[in-house]
Amino acid sequence: MSNALTSVTFQVFTLEQVKKINKEIKKYLIEKEESTEAAQNTSKIGDFFNIPCLPLMELLHPWLYKCQNTNREVFGYDIYWDFHLESLNYNVYGENGEYGLHVDANAIESADLKLTCLLNLSEEAYEGGEFYTVSSNEEKKFTTGMGLIINSLIAHKVTPVTKGERITLTYWGDGPSWR
Repeated sequence: MSNALTSVTFQVFTLEQVKKINKEIKKYLIEKEESTEAAQNTSKIGDFFNIPCLPLMELLHPWLYKCQNTNREVFGYDIYWDFHLESLNYNVYGENGEYGLHVDANAIESADLKLTCLLNLSEEAYEGGEFYTVSSNEEKKFTTGMGLIINSLIAHKVTPVTKGERITLTYWGDGPSWR
């Protein structure tokens, strides 16, 4: 059932819904994320914020539900889905913003990251900022209102934004340690 090389994209929100989500998220942009362990050996340029998931559940439900359903149908991973306890990352890549090749991992010994779930919240077209995985080295179509899900162990990157602003939201599905 599980396929480590699989990535899944899907349209989930309209531009108007994306604007509403961004407006609500901006109420929670308090703490800017400092460099993380995962990004220490790669280029990570942009503004990154940790925001609580719980107050955004009603707005984000269609995306989070699709992430759960995709896991069930495509990946089959044992994931906690504790949205009420989780935080999300709000990622703003301006001109020259990028995130070099990396894998998503956590420092918790009792759980492993299994899925990286992204939502494109860009309100305007941007250039550059393409999403690539090492498994295919092909750009993944990922435009406004789309979700993208990959196995967290697949190396991936965001190329430099050359014009405009690329905005994404990230949820990491973690679960019991891999067996």
